[in-house]
Amino acid sequence: MLEQHVERRLAAILAADVAGYSRLTGADEEGTITRLRMLRKDVVDPAISTHHGHIVKTTGDGMLVEFASVVDAVRCAVELQRQMIDRNVGMASDKEISFRIGINLGDVVVESDGDLMGDGVNVAARLENIAPPGGVCLSRAAYDQVKGKIAVAMHDWGKRRLKNIAEPVQVFIVDPTDLRLPSLAKSGTRSMTVAAAVVLAFAAIGGGTWYLLGLTGVTSLFVQSSKTVPSPRTAPRLSIVVLPFSNLSGDPGQDYFADAVTDGLTTDLSRIQGSFVIARNTAFTYKGKSIDARQIGRELGVRFALEGSVQRAGDQVRVNAQLIDTETGGHVWSDRFDRPRSNYLELQDDITGRIARMLGLELVVLAARSIELEHQTNPTASDLALQGWAAVYKPTTPETREEARRLFEHALEIDPHTLRAMTGLSLTLANLVINGQSPDPAGDLRRADELSQQAVRLDPNNAAAHALRARVLQAQRRQKEAAEQYRISLQINGNIPTTTLFLGETFVFTGKSLDAISLFERAIELSPRDPGLGTWQFEMGRAMILLRRDDEALTWLSRSVATNPRLAYGQLYYAAIMAIKDDLSAARAALAAAGRLNPNYTSLAKFRATDLSDDPAYVEQRAYVEGALRKAGLPEQ
Repeated sequence: MLEQHVERRLAAILAADVAGYSRLTGADEEGTITRLRMLRKDVVDPAISTHHGHIVKTTGDGMLVEFASVVDAVRCAVELQRQMIDRNVGMASDKEISFRIGINLGDVVVESDGDLMGDGVNVAARLENIAPPGGVCLSRAAYDQVKGKIAVAMHDWGKRRLKNIAEPVQVFIVDPTDLRLPSLAKSGTRSMTVAAAVVLAFAAIGGGTWYLLGLTGVTSLFVQSSKTVPSPRTAPRLSIVVLPFSNLSGDPGQDYFADAVTDGLTTDLSRIQGSFVIARNTAFTYKGKSIDARQIGRELGVRFALEGSVQRAGDQVRVNAQLIDTETGGHVWSDRFDRPRSNYLELQDDITGRIARMLGLELVVLAARSIELEHQTNPTASDLALQGWAAVYKPTTPETREEARRLFEHALEIDPHTLRAMTGLSLTLANLVINGQSPDPAGDLRRADELSQQAVRLDPNNAAAHALRARVLQAQRRQKEAAEQYRISLQINGNIPTTTLFLGETFVFTGKSLDAISLFERAIELSPRDPGLGTWQFEMGRAMILLRRDDEALTWLSRSVATNPRLAYGQLYYAAIMAIKDDLSAARAALAAAGRLNPNYTSLAKFRATDLSDDPAYVEQRAYVEGALRKAGLPEQ
């Protein structure tokens, strides 16, 4: 008898399932199944399609997916885990849905019905079984294919015995906190070279041993979720979050001062060479909450948390500070500081310096000039400036904008050299113009321009001064000059997400959307729980639609309008992508919402007039969006 032919082929196999599925369905069967169906439709299937995968079969809470390339399989897995982190934000821990993913490259047997069998499949399934919730495990065979081709950090888990697999398999686990996409290497911008791929020396805590560490993980969308495996202790990088300091003054009206100390420490720690510091807006989502430091470390992917309290009585300030190791929950260091109120920046410098020395790191001394200048500032003016910034950080309304403007103006009346008031008022005025909300655009822009130039002259080593100068230049449609100011700002302090985001925006406005993507990812990594996340998701969606990557644009713009449906520009671009996808009903609804939120989005002529760039390359890309908006029903005039 002739031997029956068995079809074989080499394939990249991705196996995934839901961690704790039985527990989830036991607690809420219908709700869990409904959520899984939505995740399949909104997250899983689009990601697999984008990365050219083919679903071989589904098994209740799991699935088997075939890819022609391991690189595509890993990118798909990383994208899925990133989106699941976003989906689980704000979700009770017992209701979170987390995937476990295993990836293998191997020989598979193709069944007549298209099913795949053999050790190539079995190893992927066993890797899925040992992957932590929210994690991705690769076999050695898969790892060898992606090494050097996809910039995502992986840790060697060593050889593991897998159930029903004869030989031990060397396993690698993806570390989503250290993702760096290939577009970073292509951008060639000076600022990105400074922010990433810098080789730095660090001292191990308590050991005195020096290590060389390539700091590559700076442009990722990823943060470690509470289910993600923490990075090994052999990577002594300073990754830290400054949690909101408590106000012990007995006066809620002094909250702004405790917040100012928190802000200042965040900025100062950002100046430590090689640091990764979670942004202020994300840190403040923990304000007033009692959460274990170890959980915060897992959620944000940081090794340290700084917490403390501020007590202000008259002209005296007392600060208690504690540095906590988020892996153990133990205190690394604590101390108390007493200073006159007028010297609170010196107090911040003392705390930051102590932390730097404790960790054996070098503090970049760029704040000295700022501190010297601030000491020359009238204390009342300085205090008003701090209150102005507190108003800036409140939810944006006409009332909070006016409150901020009034406080900054008052500070400058008392002392025209108050740097924080200059930068704050400059930002407030520039944003009014950019958002089309200024009653006197020419006058406000002229004042903002004068203030921003004065701030840079007053303190050329101040990152915020350069960033706010850049924002004014953007309002003046001088995008290339703005980009240079943002680069200077990031060279001084590379841990500011809004600066990173707006540098990416200048790339979009000069026709370089591809180079902007890694910057938007970096901004989200620095502030993954930011209240302004809807805007940042919009920026990514706009870049994608300008690049005509429509499926990715749909994902990001859908996420943006879901996060914040009151973003007029988010609704406008969502209307465009829905028109491109031929869903004209949804496109018209979004277009109507955009027009209600901003009258500048009621015609193409008004849209063009208020856009921030007339760069030829950008205008050519924008024509694709305009065509879609015409299709959605936006009139010319």
